Amino acid sequence: MAGRQGGLTTIEFHILGPLVALDGERRVPLGAPKQRALLATLLVHAGEVLTRDRLIDALWGDEPPASAAQSLQVYVHGLRKALGAGRIETHGTGYRLSIEPDELDVERFRRLVAQARLSLTAGNAADAADDLRRALGLWTGPPLADLAGEPISETETGRLNDERLAAIELRNDAELALGRHDALLGELEKLLAEEPFRERLHEQYILALYRAGRQKDALDAYRAARRLLVDELGLEPGSTLQELERGILRHDPALAAPAQVRAGVRPLPKPPTPLVGRRLETAAVTALLRREDVRLVTLTGPGGTGKTRLGLAVAEELSREFRDGAVFVDLAPVADPALLATTIAVALEVEEGDSTAANALADRLRERSILLLLDNFEHLLPGAPLVSELLAAAPRLAVLATSRAPLRLRGEHEYSVPPLEPPGRGSAPTFEELAANDAVRLFVTRLRAVDPAFELTEKGAPDVAEICRRLDGLPLAIELAAARGKLLPPPRMVQRLEQALDVLTGGARDLPSRQQTLRATLDWSYALLSEPERVLLARLAVFSGGCTVDAVESVCAEEGADVLAIFTSLVDGSLLRRVADGRFAMLETIREYAFEQLERNGESDALRRRHAQYFVELAETAERDVGVVDETTMHEQLEREHDNLRAVLFWSQLVDAPDVELRLAAALGRFWLIRGHIGEGRSWLEDALHRDRGAEPAARVKALRGVGVLALKQRDLEQAGNVLEESLALARELGDEPGMARATLSLAVIAVARSDYERATRLNEETIELARVADERRVLSTAINNLGDLALHRGDYDEAAYWTREAVALARELRHREGLTLALLNRGQACLHLDRQNKASAAFEEAFALARDLGYQEALAYALEGLAALAARQGEPVRAARMVGAAELLLEKLGASLDRAGQELHDQTLASVRAELSDELLAAHVEEGRTQTLDQVSATESPASGRS
Repeated sequence: MAGRQGGLTTIEFHILGPLVALDGERRVPLGAPKQRALLATLLVHAGEVLTRDRLIDALWGDEPPASAAQSLQVYVHGLRKALGAGRIETHGTGYRLSIEPDELDVERFRRLVAQARLSLTAGNAADAADDLRRALGLWTGPPLADLAGEPISETETGRLNDERLAAIELRNDAELALGRHDALLGELEKLLAEEPFRERLHEQYILALYRAGRQKDALDAYRAARRLLVDELGLEPGSTLQELERGILRHDPALAAPAQVRAGVRPLPKPPTPLVGRRLETAAVTALLRREDVRLVTLTGPGGTGKTRLGLAVAEELSREFRDGAVFVDLAPVADPALLATTIAVALEVEEGDSTAANALADRLRERSILLLLDNFEHLLPGAPLVSELLAAAPRLAVLATSRAPLRLRGEHEYSVPPLEPPGRGSAPTFEELAANDAVRLFVTRLRAVDPAFELTEKGAPDVAEICRRLDGLPLAIELAAARGKLLPPPRMVQRLEQALDVLTGGARDLPSRQQTLRATLDWSYALLSEPERVLLARLAVFSGGCTVDAVESVCAEEGADVLAIFTSLVDGSLLRRVADGRFAMLETIREYAFEQLERNGESDALRRRHAQYFVELAETAERDVGVVDETTMHEQLEREHDNLRAVLFWSQLVDAPDVELRLAAALGRFWLIRGHIGEGRSWLEDALHRDRGAEPAARVKALRGVGVLALKQRDLEQAGNVLEESLALARELGDEPGMARATLSLAVIAVARSDYERATRLNEETIELARVADERRVLSTAINNLGDLALHRGDYDEAAYWTREAVALARELRHREGLTLALLNRGQACLHLDRQNKASAAFEEAFALARDLGYQEALAYALEGLAALAARQGEPVRAARMVGAAELLLEKLGASLDRAGQELHDQTLASVRAELSDELLAAHVEEGRTQTLDQVSATESPASGRS
């Protein structure tokens, strides 16, 4: 821990529960009860000089012993020895405890409560609820619980409990203001059973019942509260409680529940096996992140210590304390620190647009209360300053990172994850003690996974304990050993480990011994494999982010070898693990080890080329098969392989293979566009074009067009126009008629963006002619749809209806789902303006379903805008407002904006809604739409609405 001014070590003091002092992770011994009572007294009056007589009264009351003064000096000496000589100052015959506000939990508690009170007064209930959850999370039990019977406990416990109850009542107010009355009911019932005479709790309980639609129960609760107060205290309820009853009887609108805000967050990954041990570590890291002054914690330690599993356990524990939960970000497959922001953005479902990924992330997180778990950071340390930027931009963001080395950022708190403590070598533990040891429990649990018949016996327990000791308690090493338990029973395993660990110490001499032991364990595990298994394990290291069996057979197969059988053997041996979607992956530590074997075998270059060839062909096949293969399936496959695709692009740069880089980047242009990887895709394409030596001119045509389309989405019209003109010129030079048609089509879109409708019309007509000559019917359908879009911009809705009807029919015939989505959106707008609401509704509903299936975020936003316009016209202003909010959020995530026709429709929708809703209600329902899921926001049911 960092030192304090004056040379004092920072110590955390806890009185909201048992009295505890923590020096970093070390619990400071505080001595006998009277000595601890003295410390508690000094803490309660921190910063004050307490005279000797006052302290004697506080410790012994009215009848102190004759030796009280001498005993007091002994206790002061004991505390100075435990806490540091300068911690307790002498002033005459009195003493003063030197302490900083952040060192005492009750001061942090009071500061958070005061901050929450200000937030609630200012109308910011969400921040108030967050601060109060953190404040109440500081309580670990009754205050000074270990000093029961001491005078300090009797004088302070009641006052501190009153502060806690006041904070709970304030928290209830914040939760009610957020519309979370249903979740409060059970807790309020328990609180009233413990504190039946607190009127504020009765008020909150009655209001929660009423807001839950239980008016009769609310009135019954009021009558019960009144009887209790009159019978027990002889008092009538206060005016606030009486007014609440009257408000319920007259259905006062002011008592209505506000809209409940819920933020959708991806669930944390569920490990396939339970966490064994780590109770103390989980509690320590959780407590650290609950501190108000701690927002960045890094779990450090060598590979195999279980940092990821500990991080997940902590995130699971804390997720309920953050308004927007916890999000897991796996950084293991990411090779370039420049992609750190993009990777986090993908995990948070933040789409890239015309701002950088880092800026988009900062904007998204600014108002969020969220915990980010950044896993496997060690190879991306140059990108660590991004974490500081996000923390600075988002005051309610907390980050938990796992890394073999600290991030070395200001405000970082490093927590070194120790191995599991194996049974002591010099002691003679009992069988019960061995069976309860966490390292032994882990070994037994994992061994039973491969050999369900295994039982730990008194005879076999010492061998298991010896295995855990030789593996230094490293979880990964223990799991690898246990995976071989069916083949090698513990006695034989001990013998093999004795032979192996004496020799296989291939780690660098300056590495920690445990890391060398892990290397030896991996060497040993590798030595147990058959030769075909060793070869395949090494070859599998070329995959980044996992692989499919098909990919393994294509990249790693050897003539005459049964790759599938060998692969299955590696999975059974826990060297590979099954992940989602029929994919398999190695733990990163194992992958690093396997790659060393690949390089040692001299196969690295050849396997990298085969890996590149497979994924270039995969991407080019996906591009070529548009219209044959379902587009959703194709894009999902490319999304799952995105880390492998990135790995190929990196490799092509490292080995100077510009033809591979250009072919792959050119084939991925459409995928990057549809899936929203706009900034990343543009960067890859521009890099590939910069390094291109002209070996693949056809790929260059596509890459130039890809840059142009992505630049257009980022509103960089000048760059988009330049590269598209270059693409068109090169296509003409090559006689590439499809390339000419596509470049001309994209140039027409730029003309629309510049409001040059005459040029846009001419270019679309040229595209139609080129597409017919080249038999590019998908381009043809898009150009016809663009003529409809042009008509919408000009306000000629009959012409728009004509062209979009043709485009819809052709796209449907071609099974061109992306083109059909866009054509339906334009057709919906045309029909809406012509007051053909049934046709408009059918078009927007189908476009919404298609866009959602494709993952086409921009089209989803336009579909929601269209459905909002319909809802407004059909007298459903609340539903319309929520859809507008959802559409706005999608466009913000993309960094995109509505085109002219879309903006006009948006403005008309809001004007119609304002005629039905007050500005306050409109803003509330728009905000609610931003927090709802697509299912919720698109539901046909809508509650009754009205002006306020």
